[in-house]
Amino acid sequence: MSDDFLYLALQAFSNERYAEAAAFAERAAQADPEALLPRAAAVYLARVAREGKRNVYVSPEGFRVFIRGGGNVPLYQETSTALARYYPNEPFELLDIGVGDGLALLPALTPAVRRVTLVEPAAPLLERTTQELATRGVGFEAFAGNLQAFAAEARTQPLRWEVAQATFSLHSLAPSARPELLRWLRSRCETLLIAEFDAPVMDEPLNPETMRYVLSRYPQGLAEYAGTDFDTVAQGFLMPVMFGYVDRSVTRTTFEHPITLWEQMLREAGFARVERRLLYSYWWAPAWLLVAHP
Repeated sequence: MSDDFLYLALQAFSNERYAEAAAFAERAAQADPEALLPRAAAVYLARVAREGKRNVYVSPEGFRVFIRGGGNVPLYQETSTALARYYPNEPFELLDIGVGDGLALLPALTPAVRRVTLVEPAAPLLERTTQELATRGVGFEAFAGNLQAFAAEARTQPLRWEVAQATFSLHSLAPSARPELLRWLRSRCETLLIAEFDAPVMDEPLNPETMRYVLSRYPQGLAEYAGTDFDTVAQGFLMPVMFGYVDRSVTRTTFEHPITLWEQMLREAGFARVERRLLYSYWWAPAWLLVAHP
């Protein structure tokens, strides 16, 4: 019953009927008072109806607590460990695409990493990573931009890396841009490591099957922060993201899809060998590491 009301709340939100959406979410919370998702949705939508949507975007604090808590802790531990397993034993150069603040990269570093090229559009995150690399005495080059801009700038340069990696960052590339960039990466590295989720396609988020998936997964994500950080994560990150799936007024920035499609795209880009290994059974979707060789 509560899922039915939440589905109606998502539909109303998508149509910018925020007071109606808040009312449906409140009915969902009343139908199942102990459930975390209806309560979090009701609080979030009450704020949207009261203050306007512009005041309830993802907050830096909400994301910070989210990414360094719950299932993200074992997820990134497993990711860093897996990356290091595929690093050569001899000195090599590494390209990290969408490095962020180094959550996956820094624990994975081995003495064989001679130099790192960092690609990251968020300047504050990039600065934190470069500061840590400098402290550790690891050589680096940093590019403050996305992969498209980096590849365009480097297209005429004879740059090459033994290993290139992208941890939960390539889903930010528009699908139309991926084939060319994957071909570019194939021509510039010996091994490409991609960590991504085996997630459903969100092209039609209000499709009943897609909504059933979302409404079955988010309670698990919220439960991982059921302690003192619950409101910070729920209201500052998870609820803005969940309702963002159906927000027609914003430009879409993530394009997840099943891991089999990532494999297919790598093969079509010319990678001769593609293998995958399960990293972690994350609450949103299982996380996999794809290992591709030209």
